[in-house]
Amino acid sequence: MFNAKRSFTRFALIAVWTAFLCKGLFYAALTPIWEGYDEWAHFAFIQHVAVHHELPVPDTRISLELERALELAPLAWGLRDFLPPPHLTHDLYWKLPADERSRREQDLLAIPSNWQTQSGTAFLYEGKQAPLYYLLVSPLYRVIENVSLPNRVFILRLLNILLSSLVIPIAFAVAHTVFADKRVGIVVCALIASMPELYMDAFRVGNPSLAMVLHSLFTLFCLRSVEGKLKYLPLAGITLGLLVITRVHGLAAIPAMLLVVIYVSRQAKTYGWPRVLWLDAAAFTAPVLIAAWWYIRNVRLVGTPIWYDASPSHPMGLAEIARRALNVRWRSGFESLFGSHIWFGNWSFLSVRSWMYRVFQFVWFVAAVGLFTRGWNKLKQVIPGKPTNESTEPKNLSILLAIYGGFLLAATYHILMNSINLGVDASAGWYIYAVVVAEGTLIVAGLLAFRWGKAVVIGLIACFVLLEMYATHFVLIPYYTGLIAHAPDGGLQSFHLSQLNTIGFTEILARLQTNKVSYMTSQVIIGLWSLFVAASLTLPFVAARAFRAPKT
Repeated sequence: MFNAKRSFTRFALIAVWTAFLCKGLFYAALTPIWEGYDEWAHFAFIQHVAVHHELPVPDTRISLELERALELAPLAWGLRDFLPPPHLTHDLYWKLPADERSRREQDLLAIPSNWQTQSGTAFLYEGKQAPLYYLLVSPLYRVIENVSLPNRVFILRLLNILLSSLVIPIAFAVAHTVFADKRVGIVVCALIASMPELYMDAFRVGNPSLAMVLHSLFTLFCLRSVEGKLKYLPLAGITLGLLVITRVHGLAAIPAMLLVVIYVSRQAKTYGWPRVLWLDAAAFTAPVLIAAWWYIRNVRLVGTPIWYDASPSHPMGLAEIARRALNVRWRSGFESLFGSHIWFGNWSFLSVRSWMYRVFQFVWFVAAVGLFTRGWNKLKQVIPGKPTNESTEPKNLSILLAIYGGFLLAATYHILMNSINLGVDASAGWYIYAVVVAEGTLIVAGLLAFRWGKAVVIGLIACFVLLEMYATHFVLIPYYTGLIAHAPDGGLQSFHLSQLNTIGFTEILARLQTNKVSYMTSQVIIGLWSLFVAASLTLPFVAARAFRAPKT
């Protein structure tokens, strides 16, 4: 029986992990070049480090190659004001004659390789990003720098998908630590793998994939430290240091680090004060030693630890910031944050029906109520002298809440800064996938607080699959092949199956190959699509089977 249990757990985890890779590969192949959020600017950062062997500064420009590529490839709707004509959005690109589109595609492939070393005129605005990801990826770029631009983009996308997939086994370890039940660990992994917007953040060239893995590892090390495995405390500090030189939002993890240190320090009598003090010091010293140089460099370059986005563009006091905060349309801001976390079609800012978002809002609310109920009941059960495993869940949940809640507070601050600096009361919900392991574990914990929680969790995974099927086949593919476009008011036109007769299935497959790698044939696209559908449909069945399996 023990071997059967272990065999199922291993099989289920591999199945979910494989599903993640299949889905990520499909998105990497389906999505047009530069359609990922800020993808071309992240690519420009990697290219700059690889070619010039130095980090960018505020006045660094992108390469001449990228500047020309942006003129030739269809661009995201979100760039229509940032890059005006001769740049073309997908909406305008598919109105061009077929021979003109073909010429542009050939010209993209014919851009001279030595243009990578020549500077264009556009600023490399993502040069503000913390540098770890770009420093790690630049050696790979030097290996592939002589292949075509679409090939380079696709290879880097594949790297990000492989890196992001590490979240699955880490999530399993985190959930098993919290629930002491491998079945629930499988369910948490299935829930995370079912979230479609996660892949929008994971496949694109950029640092979110590394940040997501580091944040997940940080979560695991914090939980292990609270369990009494103190060797993980310095590892949590090291991971935090790596995180804050990967993305600046890693600073939001500092409160959780403080909470962990407090928990560990309260056990000093058990483990000995010298050991605890040494470990606490290591946990706080490691991030400083790893990341201080980057923030000192920023102060020297621009006068602040962070280039921009983290403070008002014009000097103002705390009283003025507080006054501006009262004028923010917070409801609109949080709706944008949640909506773009559930599903937002890349940099063209595609969306689905508003009622679909409401369904997930309701489930999140139910999970929050259940989480409060579960935490309160567990706290009441904590009695001095009980075995450790009887009383660790409240601590574990508080660590997860500190990690997730700290990130949400950072997102709230981002809404405020966007309102002050840009007049836009919104933030990017896809950022929250950095803490998806904490989020997924908390959602499952909250829903399982109810008697019917297992059914709701499986239903939630199924709803994500249905959302993904609709969004992919009725929004993404029609938009990326020119079947639908934005209306004059900015709204996206609806797609109807009868529109397939306008260009035919063969032409749709041909358009999906535009500016892609040479081996992205119609047969490959159909094969990847088949894997994508099969992988998506597998996830709710794996979760249901896990709940029926014997407890492990």
